[in-house]
Amino acid sequence: MSGSDRDPRQVELIGPVAQVFTYSIAAGLMLSGPVLGLTSDSLWSGLCPAIITFPIGVAIAVTTYGQRRDAKRFRAVGVISTAEIVAVRIRKGGENPDVAELRVRISGPGIDTFVADCEVPAGIPRPQIGDQHHVVVDPAESDFAIGYDHLFEQD
Repeated sequence: MSGSDRDPRQVELIGPVAQVFTYSIAAGLMLSGPVLGLTSDSLWSGLCPAIITFPIGVAIAVTTYGQRRDAKRFRAVGVISTAEIVAVRIRKGGENPDVAELRVRISGPGIDTFVADCEVPAGIPRPQIGDQHHVVVDPAESDFAIGYDHLFEQD
């Protein structure tokens, strides 16, 4: 039974390898300004890039931390459920991959069935109405993660 009155929310998760990769990028962005300042003729030449790169690095680190926190929470309390696609809209990505905007009906053991909107990469074959996918749901919050079967395999 869902204990939350807010709308269901799709959660993005990352694994430990992606965590190391994104934290490395964040650290590189945060350190690039000071390193440039110390290795160049003036401190100012390092501070100028740091004004831009440091906040971007902090934002990447904070986002990564939140995604890993969500992954740990889902491992602890997540219920493997089924999402049936009830509506599909393909959004063309131009130079980026296409995205499928889905409306799904999520049901599973111990949770109230609910309808939610989510986005997934529009691969081949394209998602179709009636297709079913595994999702992991936090029953207390109605948060869900779709497309992360490998993170939640039962032992």
